[in-house]
Amino acid sequence: MPRPNVQGAKVPPPKRSAQEAAAHVTAEITRFLEQGVMPWRAPWDAERAHAMTPGLPLRATGEAYKGANVLLLWAAQISRGYAKRTWLTYRNAEALGAHVRKGEKATPVIYYGSATPRPESSEQSEDAARPYRFLKLFYVFNTEQCENLPDGFAAEIALTPIDPPAVVHWLERAGARIHIGGASAHYSASTDTIHLPPMAAFLTPEHAAATAAHEGVHWVGHESRLDTLKGYFTDRTLRAREEMRAECGAAIIGAMTGLAPYHLEDHAAYLADWLTLLKSDPRAFLSAAAKAQAAVDWLIARAGHPGDMADTKAA
Repeated sequence: MPRPNVQGAKVPPPKRSAQEAAAHVTAEITRFLEQGVMPWRAPWDAERAHAMTPGLPLRATGEAYKGANVLLLWAAQISRGYAKRTWLTYRNAEALGAHVRKGEKATPVIYYGSATPRPESSEQSEDAARPYRFLKLFYVFNTEQCENLPDGFAAEIALTPIDPPAVVHWLERAGARIHIGGASAHYSASTDTIHLPPMAAFLTPEHAAATAAHEGVHWVGHESRLDTLKGYFTDRTLRAREEMRAECGAAIIGAMTGLAPYHLEDHAAYLADWLTLLKSDPRAFLSAAAKAQAAVDWLIARAGHPGDMADTKAA
């Protein structure tokens, strides 16, 4: 049973093991997919998505979340209708002299950490004493669930959405070769090129930007870069993994450039494959999100932050 804190907010007991954390995330993502929707977009409630402050979810410190947490918190923000994108722990609220309103439900996010085993003896092997990585869940609340926050706390500056063609220019700055023309959007590994239809072929410029980002994440997966495309063209499961990675990457890039969740294209054709994948591998979503973040970081290292291209206009 969730344990209420002194203010009555519902904070579940911590889940310590990586298996429990992965199982929880998989259950959350599966719940949305079984409803026929992506948890990091909002086609079922565009009005709520429009009300959101564009940008990455933020910690109490103002630092942006990364990887799977971007998508988990975006999903919570959309489904609960929060306009704000800042999240804090119960202790964060206490330290600010604030509190979480009675009855409010916490949102679980992933904590990635590292630790070094305590030596059991002076003869412990070097391998046994090496630091190891771990993950667990911790719980946060949106600022809209809190009361008595200091004036000016989490004053969020709404990002100015970039001009959608700027995503294409950003990918080109990173070294991608992009051909505009034809009827389909795809990445060709054989020629190492991204192919996009003309802007007029998309429903909106935002859809064009999301599609370019999606194909750009595939491009980073080439064997000469992050090498995530092995088996993509021959194995349905590996293809599902790569499409999930590209979809997560497009969502993260969208958040970084001020595009709201409703900008993403509908990749409903992959829903069944993703559900099958998650049932066979509870860590598949966490892995896809981590690799998506790695692709975004790779692009930023070579082309700068995509949000810095807010003033870039189509040629």
